Amino acid sequence: MSVWMPPSRWPLTAARQVVGHAWVWWALLGTPALAAPLTPAPLERAALRITEALDGVLRNCPAGFSQIGTSDKRCVGVGHTVEQTRVALTAALGTELYGVWRSKDGQRSVYNWLKTPSGYVYLRLQPDPEGRAQTLAYLDTPPGALPAQTPATGAVKLEPVATTPATAAPVDPVPPRSVAPLPFRRTLQVQTQRMNETDVLAVQNRLIALMRPLRTGQGDGWYGPVTAATVRAFQTSARLPATGRVDQGTWDALFSAAAQPFTPPTP
Repeated sequence: MSVWMPPSRWPLTAARQVVGHAWVWWALLGTPALAAPLTPAPLERAALRITEALDGVLRNCPAGFSQIGTSDKRCVGVGHTVEQTRVALTAALGTELYGVWRSKDGQRSVYNWLKTPSGYVYLRLQPDPEGRAQTLAYLDTPPGALPAQTPATGAVKLEPVATTPATAAPVDPVPPRSVAPLPFRRTLQVQTQRMNETDVLAVQNRLIALMRPLRTGQGDGWYGPVTAATVRAFQTSARLPATGRVDQGTWDALFSAAAQPFTPPTP
């Protein structure tokens, strides 16, 4: 018959050394939930929680997000605007949110943190770069230390981007992050034999996502006069030559995370 002994009286074996090291690290690190990395399970549960609260669609994150965050990130497509989604989540989650919603781009996107039993999950709401939904909810492990908590969860705190002092040494600008689902490989334009492939569809869906007022639906994958006219409207808004062609410069501007909404031409 075996007799149970507490860890402190176990024989000094390799197993006891391993357990002992674990207790030492636990004592050194303490127990703050934010210090421990989240496993995929809490992220999956949080994504399901968001999906149910918003009647959304749990789906793969856009291909352009492959170099962003961790490999365990989750994405949810939502059929409402960013502001409508934020209000709905505030009402549904309440104290499960960490604090006020925050924004660094004039409220085009907003972010917060969702409390789980294993720690906090980073939650960002932004226009869907692929145009399959109006809003994309992005969930991942927190990218950094959380700011001081502000209790008013329904509010949005706009955080201005810090400017470089005039006396500071010049700094090479960081190129805007691209949300393109595939790399640029050819100039798109109207021609006798209509151009058609995934890059045409990606351009059309991105244009639809940036239109104001918001549009629904997707492109047809064929580059015709309507697509060219919409490209010209975007180019004019972005202060690019209004050629109606999608060259490398227009592609980069269109799929930049900083691309601004524009008014499409009247049919």
